[in-house]
Amino acid sequence: MSAPRRIAIVTHDCAVPGGVESIALWLRDGLSATGGYVADVHYLATSSRDGRSRRVVAPSSWLRRSLTEGGHAGRGESRWGANAVELEPMRYRPRRELTSALAGYDVIQLVVGSPVWGLTTAGAGVPVVMQVATRIGWERPVQLIGQPVLPRTWRRAMTALVGRFEASGLLAVDTVLVENEAMLSWAASVGHPSARKAMPGVDTVRFSPGPLGHRPDGHLLSVCRLNDPRKGLRRLVDAYAQLARRRPSVPPLVIAGSGAPSPDLRGRISELGLDAAVMILSDVAPDDLVELYRGASVFLQSSWEEGLGMSVIEAMACGLPIVATETAGSRETVAHGENGWLVPQDPESEVPVALADRTLRVLSTGYDAFCAHSRARCQRLFSSEAALRHFTDAYDELLAPDRAQPVRALR
Repeated sequence: MSAPRRIAIVTHDCAVPGGVESIALWLRDGLSATGGYVADVHYLATSSRDGRSRRVVAPSSWLRRSLTEGGHAGRGESRWGANAVELEPMRYRPRRELTSALAGYDVIQLVVGSPVWGLTTAGAGVPVVMQVATRIGWERPVQLIGQPVLPRTWRRAMTALVGRFEASGLLAVDTVLVENEAMLSWAASVGHPSARKAMPGVDTVRFSPGPLGHRPDGHLLSVCRLNDPRKGLRRLVDAYAQLARRRPSVPPLVIAGSGAPSPDLRGRISELGLDAAVMILSDVAPDDLVELYRGASVFLQSSWEEGLGMSVIEAMACGLPIVATETAGSRETVAHGENGWLVPQDPESEVPVALADRTLRVLSTGYDAFCAHSRARCQRLFSSEAALRHFTDAYDELLAPDRAQPVRALR
């Protein structure tokens, strides 16, 4: 038997876990379970205060001999700082130590939110696959709303600067796996010849309907990063207020996820008199999260922007009907009128009303067909078995003995 292939999964180190990290860990566990791969995760710094980095404002850090520290023993995790980490473009530059470490793998697998991260693996000398969700210019505008003037101005400048290098990051890798049609079109416009749509998956055995089946009387549920403005939680609460006015017996709303909600969100809940009807659960344990899905009647997503939306896929695996705002990601997960409803983003003032309308329609007309379609669609497109093949096929192509010259070597 041949030795297992060594895969370096390179992703960004976020303070609050989210979709990108969940995909990286899903991929690590899925590859390892096949027995044909050994996968390690390398987290790259994203914070200007990263403790492993050399910082412009901390002269003592300039003498740091190494930018890395080992992660959890036995879990194959490493975390890497950057030079001048306060300057965002510096986080995307290669590090000599990192390049040396990555050179020992058979394949480098980037799991990232923006194509610019492709620049970090330049020079390692081994094939690189990038799995990418979205672009910086698509996801950041909403994140900047409400920030103080100086931080907002700085981040806008950094966003504009970094955005100029996204095409270079994309063209620095051999194979690009994107999550939605919008990213596929952009990759084609940039000129990458090996870009294709390949979504990640979920464990459809773990995420599955409960023993009692679907719960028409269950709570309404939304799962996301609670402190991320892109998730549109304020308008979700406004939609629930519409529901409560139009149907006093509407089930309670549970908003669960990682991090802590903003004071603005809690204030809006109180302002609308919904403290007794809306529950926020932070940092829910994995097993408890599965039970939240199984106890729900409808899954709601109110995001402004999504590259895909892993929580929607988890909800589909548990057989829930979906009501979601229309994003690049939800257009991939929700088949409008089959396993749920998509709500247009415009006019923005009407989004809460439209979310409430579609949710009431599901609650009032029954949704057995929606539930069956959700589960079947997830198993067909987003099960771990189906999704993992996209990645392993890419590795097989890149490691084939008769493979042509790498794409990035031709540029």
